[in-house]
Amino acid sequence: MRYLLNIGNTRVAVLDNDRLAERPAPVFYFATGDFVENWHPAGDWLATAACVVPSIRAALERRWPGRIVFVDSDSYPEMDFSAYGPGLGADRMANAAAAHALFPRQTALVIDCGTAVNTVAVNANGKFCGGVILPGRQTALAALGRQTAQLPEFIVSPADKPCDPLALSTEDGIRNGVDIALLAAVERIIQETRQQPGFAACQVWLTGGDAAFYAENLPRGLAASEAPLPLTLYGVSLAKSNSIP
Repeated sequence: MRYLLNIGNTRVAVLDNDRLAERPAPVFYFATGDFVENWHPAGDWLATAACVVPSIRAALERRWPGRIVFVDSDSYPEMDFSAYGPGLGADRMANAAAAHALFPRQTALVIDCGTAVNTVAVNANGKFCGGVILPGRQTALAALGRQTAQLPEFIVSPADKPCDPLALSTEDGIRNGVDIALLAAVERIIQETRQQPGFAACQVWLTGGDAAFYAENLPRGLAASEAPLPLTLYGVSLAKSNSIP
């Protein structure tokens, strides 16, 4: 069995590579901090992973040496990441590769909506052209809770309805404030990206845990759609490596 892993700061997504084409794909999720102890792959297995948490990577390499290949820029020879330099996250590489594979002769913008919101712009030749990173919804709310004495911390939900600037409780005021700000930021990012040379008609795909929230609440005219498959895991599946047969 070949597993695909997307190891993020908050959660880990796990998918059997053979089931990637199913709709919806049967992705299993684990809390990142508990993943190494709670994941129990059985039988003869290998895995390919995008990981942005060095401590989890080290723990996985200790527990299952030689079974997991971690993607990097060399995993995608069809892509050009040279403009960014060192430090590009493996998840963003996978998103870029996925977008280019789905639209090989078009520009694309992937917006990954998770612990952080990060964007990946790819041109028609497979060149990574840059992007931005900002706090995700839960991260922004948690920061307010930690840095203030009287503001509560709470968990966001994809079902939350934003855009009420006249909220009548502290909790609703915080949630609506964060959501209005982030929706406005993502809208501006899309608009500004489409101002860049060659990106006027770029495809915009939303992925990650909060993708449905942004797809539902961004203006329809932006033509930003939730990706029809787990985009980062699809990108992981495209990785080339000599270490796994």
